[in-house]
Amino acid sequence: MKRAPLAVFAAAALLAPLMATAQFTVRPWTQDNAPLDERVAADFREIRHPAAFVHYAVPAMSPLQRLPDVYPEDGIPGGVVRIVAARDEYEPGSFLIRATRDLGKTQLSLTPFKNADGRLFPAEDLDLKFVKVWYQNRNAWYSYFGDTGFKLVPELLVNDEDLIRVDTAKQANYARLKFADGKTDEIWINPPRAMNNVFWDFYRSVPAFQPMRPEFRDAPTLQPVKLPKGEFRNFFLTARVRPGTPAGLYKGAVRVGAHGEIPVAIRVLDFTLPRPKCYFDDTLDFYVSSYTYNCFAMIMAQNGGDLELAKRQFKATMENLAAHNQDINWVRFGLGAETFTCWQLMKEAGLRTDVAIGGVGAGSTPAEARRNAETVRRHLGHNNVYIGYGDEPPPRWVAAKRHIFKTNQEAGFKFILAGKDQVFRKAGYIYDWHNVAKPPEDSSTTALWNQFGSSPHVAWYATMHVGVENPEYNRRQNGLAPYLAGYSALCNYAHHYGPYNDDSTGYRPMVFAYGIYDGVLDTLQWEGFREGIDDIRYATAMVRLAREAAKSEVVETRYAGNKALQYLASFKRDSDDLNTARGEMIRHILALRDILGQQEAK
Repeated sequence: MKRAPLAVFAAAALLAPLMATAQFTVRPWTQDNAPLDERVAADFREIRHPAAFVHYAVPAMSPLQRLPDVYPEDGIPGGVVRIVAARDEYEPGSFLIRATRDLGKTQLSLTPFKNADGRLFPAEDLDLKFVKVWYQNRNAWYSYFGDTGFKLVPELLVNDEDLIRVDTAKQANYARLKFADGKTDEIWINPPRAMNNVFWDFYRSVPAFQPMRPEFRDAPTLQPVKLPKGEFRNFFLTARVRPGTPAGLYKGAVRVGAHGEIPVAIRVLDFTLPRPKCYFDDTLDFYVSSYTYNCFAMIMAQNGGDLELAKRQFKATMENLAAHNQDINWVRFGLGAETFTCWQLMKEAGLRTDVAIGGVGAGSTPAEARRNAETVRRHLGHNNVYIGYGDEPPPRWVAAKRHIFKTNQEAGFKFILAGKDQVFRKAGYIYDWHNVAKPPEDSSTTALWNQFGSSPHVAWYATMHVGVENPEYNRRQNGLAPYLAGYSALCNYAHHYGPYNDDSTGYRPMVFAYGIYDGVLDTLQWEGFREGIDDIRYATAMVRLAREAAKSEVVETRYAGNKALQYLASFKRDSDDLNTARGEMIRHILALRDILGQQEAK
């Protein structure tokens, strides 16, 4: 049977040759049940490739699991790995390598990337990683609910594939440990739960494996990767486009040892992405946070009890949050030395401190609330702090605590609360930030709260909680789905440092990124989160330009603006293709910038 073509990334002639997913075309005829070797051979029958391997360019954000024996239905045989990014954006590309003979451990490296003027894309802003397949819960990729047993799942982005050893005979994961004296060891990290738990704290089980100790760390750059004959091996290349990067097309390649090269093209767009704003009000910040418990004590429980190391690891985590578009971190303890240190480290890491969540308890009296406010002003310079007080309360509790809300709001504070629509019915006029347990595409709650105007902020959570490895799913539920549904914030449960053991029959561990000595170990789902926020940033840029154009006295300019707005209005937030959406938003942004620029010049 013939393969159906996938949706193109963008229709514009400028973009079509450059976008990764625009290249997906009808393949040579193959039968889906044909042997894997035959299917691959059919793809490359008329395509030249190095004798030692073939490669496929694949979407970095895909719902398909990249396993060693799974044919890439969405791949481009021998294709160019294409990355398109605006300034102030991280953007990934991805590819698979399948060796035609056993190549053993092979070093992958990057050539220089140059544009037509000979300018170099900074090598330090390119990050090539291996996608590690390991054993996770049998519900992995699809749900945060647990099941019995394990299966192989792609998840971790690593520089050293030997950081974790996978035993397929035992369905076991083993962490490699390197000690200061040069000795090495390994520890079984997915044993039965009864063998694993040390104590219960921080709303989760803390395992025997302490991954943030010095002996468990990844290499700083990509190490040689084993390329066995006939297995697909997945790689992830992320380009960081800084605000000052010159626009243009940068071409380079991934060298696969001495065996050949994989072509790569990076298109840097001539505009800078703005901070995310709300769809219904493009002057209102779209807040990006999460439920987190990444305090010093949690880190020390995983690093051997070293406080100074915990502070460095906390800062590294905050830098990782900032790099993934989460710029607000929930501080979990009351006013004190740890909170003040956390705020300072967050500021140094590039997170927002002009708005804060947590770090302050609700004062029970006006005098206590005023003292808290004075302390916060000394450390932050403001009282724009959301106090977490209560969680999923019944209506009676909400009504009974109104005096606490008033006392602290009179001192200048705000409140954040999770729950359902009873919060609106009993005290909607009080709250400043509400996290509602509903799907991100469901606009029924935002239709209520947004009638207040710019306050309160409304986020969704729990449908689903984090931990689902599928990057495309994470991109949608943290991107255009909530944005177009009228949400004004993200605050799902949770970020967390682990645990690494996914043995669970209730809730799976809810993990975006795993703790490690260097701070955190990134994952496919965490990259999907970043892409979702970037979709909101592109939408913000487009909507601003479109609304400006829609006010023009020139009819064609109004049409151009309204076409862009019509595209978002008709986008099916629960199902339409996100790569196509990104391409269409870029197309509209470039067209509107040109039209408005010409109009201004006249």
